[in-house]
Amino acid sequence: MKIGFIGLGNIGMPMALQLVKAGFEVYGKNRSPGKEQTFIERGGKAGLSLGQLAAEMDIVITCLPMPADVEEVYLAESGLLANAREGLIVIDCSTVSTALSRRLFERSEEARAKFLDAPVSGGTAAAENGTLSIMVGGRRDVFDRVSAAGVFDAMGKNIYYVGEAGSGSAVKLINQLMVGIHTQAFSEAFALGRASNLDPDTLFTILNSSLAQSKIMERHYTLYMAKDSYDPGFAIKLLSKDLNLVAETAAASNVRLPVGGRVQSLLGRAEGEYGALDMSGMAVYQADGDRRLREEGALKHFAVFLPMLDAEKSALYREEHLRFLDERRAAGMLHANGRFVDGAGGLVIYRASSYDEVERWVRQDPYIVKGARRYEIHEWDIVLADR
Repeated sequence: MKIGFIGLGNIGMPMALQLVKAGFEVYGKNRSPGKEQTFIERGGKAGLSLGQLAAEMDIVITCLPMPADVEEVYLAESGLLANAREGLIVIDCSTVSTALSRRLFERSEEARAKFLDAPVSGGTAAAENGTLSIMVGGRRDVFDRVSAAGVFDAMGKNIYYVGEAGSGSAVKLINQLMVGIHTQAFSEAFALGRASNLDPDTLFTILNSSLAQSKIMERHYTLYMAKDSYDPGFAIKLLSKDLNLVAETAAASNVRLPVGGRVQSLLGRAEGEYGALDMSGMAVYQADGDRRLREEGALKHFAVFLPMLDAEKSALYREEHLRFLDERRAAGMLHANGRFVDGAGGLVIYRASSYDEVERWVRQDPYIVKGARRYEIHEWDIVLADR
């Protein structure tokens, strides 16, 4: 059986190598030619285009970092589905939204190909050992064919068929929601332990044999914190992406995520400066924030009222204004924003250490620069109802 494997990253490379080890003829493809050369040196093959993989393979597996990468590989004119031979099985192991997985299933059916969403969990160690958990959505008969060929067993230990297309992605996003929450709990717990002058090894030993035990804590502490090294196995920026997908899925399903939403926000703030660290590096973000709190005091909230000055300019520069706010949000500066439905203006709530700091940001807002709005800044003492 010939298998194409697209995405030879931290997880994809060992998955593809496990397929080689199991005796499959595997052709790897990656944006970095160096990864393809490494794959060849370790027993794989390479050198085929997406179109050739789609036309010549029995199965093509994708394991890509971002949803946009997945869309391009599958849906571009030079991509898999435009060139798929009839009966080709395509399996996406990336973490994407359930909506995208369902769309790829539908487009695959139109192309007379067969699609499974099969995201994985377990991290680099499980990928290297062939013990990943794989959760699969799509047609049951296609899952059975792939399973009978031994493809999933070559890469994973815990293989689950979970339902129709998109179901695998749904399970993975739920998994990532809990990974994010557990990661933040780990970060806060060890920060509190540090502040209480507790020996971290002793704290870990006790927590790891108590109800607080989790695989995430064990991973983060033994592989990263205890070694004071945060080279990424799975980077903060990728966990942030996953929690954004979780939030989109929850919103579409009318499910509230009071804790998950808070973790999503924290990951978004950490991503700018800390995004390249392993997700366990949220403990570094926590520690640095605690240090700044001791040195500079708590951040304050400032409400910025943006009364209407010129309606035409406001309409003209609205997209620039919103992009500006997105940048502030990504940097952890923005608490909330919105506009009054009667057209009176808008309200932006910033987090900052001083009035002057906020005013510097406000004066960079395209609404202010272009003369669409004026501004008023007020320090705001926020009391949350669910605190």
